[in-house]
Amino acid sequence: MGSLASCSTLPVAQNPGRVQSLIQALNTEPVESLMKRSSRPFLLDGEIIVRESDLESLWQNLRAARFSFSEAEIVSIQPVNSESYLLFGNSKDTQFFFKKYVPKDGAIAEVTTSLGTFYIITGGRTWFTPKIIGFTSKGGAL
Repeated sequence: MGSLASCSTLPVAQNPGRVQSLIQALNTEPVESLMKRSSRPFLLDGEIIVRESDLESLWQNLRAARFSFSEAEIVSIQPVNSESYLLFGNSKDTQFFFKKYVPKDGAIAEVTTSLGTFYIITGGRTWFTPKIIGFTSKGGAL
């Protein structure tokens, strides 16, 4: 994880150790568990997924395609700011999503994997790991 240090005073969504635990869960847990770890609505690239059944289909399809954040290394974790939405697209929808649905403790984790670089929105928490609020690949197209 490079020079990132795990600090207990950081919000769960910004804590490198906790984000790493979330990524491990995303790679190994069944879809039912991923649904509990996922915020709704959910942001995939610049698309807002509202319906629970659509989010469940997303996770099922990703599992079927053997998608994972394998060999994940956290490059950085930055608290969300007024420009964070631009990683997901320069649209009113993404800007609205960040303002309305990403909590104040939210963060963007930049993660390199065997499939490329991803930005994962974290915020809130499920037990001791943050919830995943959305993700995109670097460049904004999965």
